[in-house]
Amino acid sequence: MRTTGTTSRGWMIAALLALVPPSALASEPDQTQWRLANFTWLKLVPAEPGAPANAHPASLGDEALVAALGPVQVTVEGQSIPLFAKDELKGLARPLREALALARPGHDLILLSTYKRGGGFMEMPVGLTARLFVADGALNLIVHDARLTFMDRYSADRTLPTFTYGSRTAASGVALEAPQATRRRADWLSFPLAPAPVPAAAVVPAPAAAVAPAAPATPKAAAASAPAPAPGPAVRDEAFYEAQAQRLRALKKLRDENLLSEAEYQEKRDAILKTL
Repeated sequence: MRTTGTTSRGWMIAALLALVPPSALASEPDQTQWRLANFTWLKLVPAEPGAPANAHPASLGDEALVAALGPVQVTVEGQSIPLFAKDELKGLARPLREALALARPGHDLILLSTYKRGGGFMEMPVGLTARLFVADGALNLIVHDARLTFMDRYSADRTLPTFTYGSRTAASGVALEAPQATRRRADWLSFPLAPAPVPAAAVVPAPAAAVAPAAPATPKAAAASAPAPAPGPAVRDEAFYEAQAQRLRALKKLRDENLLSEAEYQEKRDAILKTL
């Protein structure tokens, strides 16, 4: 009876720890990691040895991240189920966006997300481990564990496993699928990113050539021969300016952390300002 009581209390402690709200846990001041709960975090780490440079920093919105990752399905015990719970992914979108905006070409993102994905009150949370990065015009997701059970052991002896986050070179046993995603491997999906809009080129009118007077055109012919209006200037909406402000904040942070020289900072800052 004593053993049962101890196990029950340990289970309740572990379950409560996994439900600590994100606002109760402070992130690291240097923002190389985002700690959302006791067993949910996102970290910027050096990319895997030999990996080509990533397309970082990258600007992706919360909605775009949810739209890409939300439909991902994983096969568990022969059934295809969502990889992320709906509320789980909403909580991860903001830190994912911030991490991608601060990442350098030599960074990967690693994710541990622990969640009660079945929804039952008595159900133990399970972990999901993954590696994310932007490369080749796509957001890449490599999953190592889709449903990692470790809370039972943690509640008993406070022992955590060695988390593995997915690898470009070593496949895991996870099987993923998602619409609009390229399946590079069973455990590796690439989500194509929309290319940035190209500003319309300014049209310079050519000098008029001298021509002989022509007979008056009929209204129908005049309409057909009328020149098309020149394209207007590229539209700069609120989302565009927010993306540029985010890039400027990321550059300033990298300079403040001595990851960019003052000259590099000024050069990249001027390049961003010229797009405004």
